[in-house]
Amino acid sequence: MALLCLCFTICCSQNAQCQNAGIEYEPVGGYNAFNQGKGIALVLQYGADIPLDNLSVNYRSTSTYGIGVLKKLDDFTVNFNINYHAYPIKWSSRGMAKNTFEVMGFYFGGAYDKLLSNNFKLYGGLDLGGWIKRFDDLVDTSTDCGCETNNANYYFAPKTGFTYLMNNRIGLGLEAKYNLLLTGHDYVTGENGGKLFNSFATSVMISYHF
Repeated sequence: MALLCLCFTICCSQNAQCQNAGIEYEPVGGYNAFNQGKGIALVLQYGADIPLDNLSVNYRSTSTYGIGVLKKLDDFTVNFNINYHAYPIKWSSRGMAKNTFEVMGFYFGGAYDKLLSNNFKLYGGLDLGGWIKRFDDLVDTSTDCGCETNNANYYFAPKTGFTYLMNNRIGLGLEAKYNLLLTGHDYVTGENGGKLFNSFATSVMISYHF
């Protein structure tokens, strides 16, 4: 909660500075703090994931964790991330669905960066990739479901957020995403057939820049 408050304070402060200046920030010679060095960053993320629609019928909100690599390319940033979260079952749904709905996502993405100052940016973009629900299906094809061996699970998510570089190396940011999980198997009912699960997630992002 303290990190979220800090992120919100930084965003408001930087936005106010930009409005007071009355002009759009333009980096000198194309240089800014985000593309210094190799323009590469490692990022850790922690936040909350809120299931929506049919996924929210049986499952509650949960924490989400992730790690990734970022690369700055002119006005854009590309990324590769691995993310994990496990939705706990609602008390009212016990006995009717699995006790947890585990999701491990692996995805590539890209975003357009809007610089508000030398060390503060807003961005918006899209992540695309896949996800798995049960780790045992990766090593044991004889499980009762076999879902991951017979059906492809796709993931895509529009995203927006901001990043503030506190010094030459450390960045702090906040990101919001609308997650869409597409699968050929309904993990809630245990039936085959296409299914779309969706959720909303927000995460604090801590990055180390090279």
